[in-house]
Amino acid sequence: MNSYFSDIIPRIIRLSKKINDLTKLKYQKWVLINEIERTKIVFIFRDNNQLIVSKNGKVKIGSWEYLDENNLLIDYDEQCKLFLIGFLDENIFALKGDNNNKYIFFINETKYDSSGINSVSGINEFLRKKYLGKKKQLPHTNYIKAIIRIERGFLGNNLEIHKVQFNDRLYGEIYVRSNSKKSYFIDDINHTSKMKRYYINSDFCISALHEFLKTNTISKEGFVESLTL
Repeated sequence: MNSYFSDIIPRIIRLSKKINDLTKLKYQKWVLINEIERTKIVFIFRDNNQLIVSKNGKVKIGSWEYLDENNLLIDYDEQCKLFLIGFLDENIFALKGDNNNKYIFFINETKYDSSGINSVSGINEFLRKKYLGKKKQLPHTNYIKAIIRIERGFLGNNLEIHKVQFNDRLYGEIYVRSNSKKSYFIDDINHTSKMKRYYINSDFCISALHEFLKTNTISKEGFVESLTL
């Protein structure tokens, strides 16, 4: 089960349904979001702690157990793992992995089939509109973007390096992961080491890059994390 970054879940966690009301979880068909395989995998959490997992019509049986508030134990495919409940409502179910702001996403099959939400970006946008209202518009900046090179990664997880030229003659580079679309630019604002400033996608990253070049500040819109280079 692959996990993905989200800046939305931490902002709406207080709106999550209480997991001790297990009716929201049980007997629903939860489709696992898997952007690498693009295969429809359905999880069903049954009353007797039995977990049914269907992949292309082939069924495997596992188990699940609710331990205490926000802790869920899943034993499936010869792996037993403990997860935190990141978010749960009638449409979206998110399990939190070990890394901050990184989640395994499921979507209720009825919403998956009827609305076509079958990606992490689609889930983030759905939750943003439902719980945060109209998406805040990015600052208007005109720019030209071009890929200058691609660094090949494991299992096709390539890193695209884009040169960005703004209409006010400022310019820089952003780095985009091909699978998650998570993006970053590099700065040396702390004067001791260079930092990677990660954003949820290239649009936010480009806007943040322009703000940094113009004001030497780090934008919080769409921000995920900072890592030392």
